[in-house]
Amino acid sequence: MTRLLSRRSPARTRRAGRFAAGRKHATVFRWLLGGLVVVAVVVLVAAFYPNDSAPDRGPAQIVGTRLPAVTLPALAGSPINTGALGPRPVLVNLWATWCGPCRREMPALAELSRAMGSNLLVISIDQGEDARVVKAYAKRFGIDFPIYLDRDQRMGTMLHLVGLPSSFFIDQRGIVRDAVDGEMTYDIMTSKAHRLLAGG
Repeated sequence: MTRLLSRRSPARTRRAGRFAAGRKHATVFRWLLGGLVVVAVVVLVAAFYPNDSAPDRGPAQIVGTRLPAVTLPALAGSPINTGALGPRPVLVNLWATWCGPCRREMPALAELSRAMGSNLLVISIDQGEDARVVKAYAKRFGIDFPIYLDRDQRMGTMLHLVGLPSSFFIDQRGIVRDAVDGEMTYDIMTSKAHRLLAGG
């Protein structure tokens, strides 16, 4: 009996070793998977919510400089030169029809445009889409402020976009005074608009 047990012991030891190794690998895999989930959540939060505290990344890089001059066709009406938007302050919003946060933000932008009247020009610049797609979208959602088309996303590149929507508050001299990477609520955009009008 003793000899039989001694012959089986190595096999049992190998099985136990394989089981322990399997458990170790499963634990490592769970840790890796958990880490990836955390990273994904952080990336999503950074992409879809405003970030005013990162001056060295994204659109915030151009705060304090002139808005780049690009001529863009209008969805309806005359083209616009973004380097000559004056004489009143301007809110420039870059967006796309496929962007969920952009869709949520649009009604607030329209409300802000109506509330500010002639004190603030609100314009939107679609990124990389066909005019027919944008026109159908504007009609469906009742967008009544000016829309321009950046088909090759040249403007978006010059403004260092990292996501959509992105918004820029520009004073009468064409200087970018504030930039927001992500969706804004009506209260946030109204507060920033009043600050712009006050010269802040």
